[in-house]
Amino acid sequence: MTSTLLDKDLYDALNVVALKKMSTAAGVADTTTLDLDAAQAALATLADRNLIVLVGDNALPTDASAETLTESAAEIYASVRTDPAVLAVADKFEDVNARFLRAMSAWQQIEVGGRKITNDHSDSDYDNKIISQIDKLVSRLAGLLETLGERDPRFRIYITRFRDSLDKVDAGDIAFVSDPTRDSVHNVWFEFHEDLLRTLGRKRKE
Repeated sequence: MTSTLLDKDLYDALNVVALKKMSTAAGVADTTTLDLDAAQAALATLADRNLIVLVGDNALPTDASAETLTESAAEIYASVRTDPAVLAVADKFEDVNARFLRAMSAWQQIEVGGRKITNDHSDSDYDNKIISQIDKLVSRLAGLLETLGERDPRFRIYITRFRDSLDKVDAGDIAFVSDPTRDSVHNVWFEFHEDLLRTLGRKRKE
């Protein structure tokens, strides 16, 4: 029987497509250590294996992709899952994640007269306070990302993506806090959380 396990390049490419729900080869190259040619080759192979569907330049994951990613991650990251240095910092993530979710909720809604209403971002002092909280929470991921990056360099790309998003926010483009159509802080955080769970073989805590 043919093995369904992926090599590292194929895993990285499929992982990006699954995390983003849809990606181009350029998107894969931007968020992994693969160059554009390698990303294109990986997507072509994944399409041949029916793990993605190519629609124009876009790749979408098939139903078969989830199980393949789970099985491949268990093989690729077996040593990471028992690494004391990784586990020591990873175990602290859920607390930071809970604080991040509260900060994002405060960013999206404000309380007026005991009721939650959509934040229209007219109060810059309020927004700046939340942005400061988010910035500090992202900084708290540094140890985890560096530790993971020592085992797999692609995790260091999250550091760059967070920095780029926060730089845009600091420059006045607050859409990069949570806009779902951009590489916003919220999107990068969501992708990292899913990536971390898959890497360590853990389930999302409700």
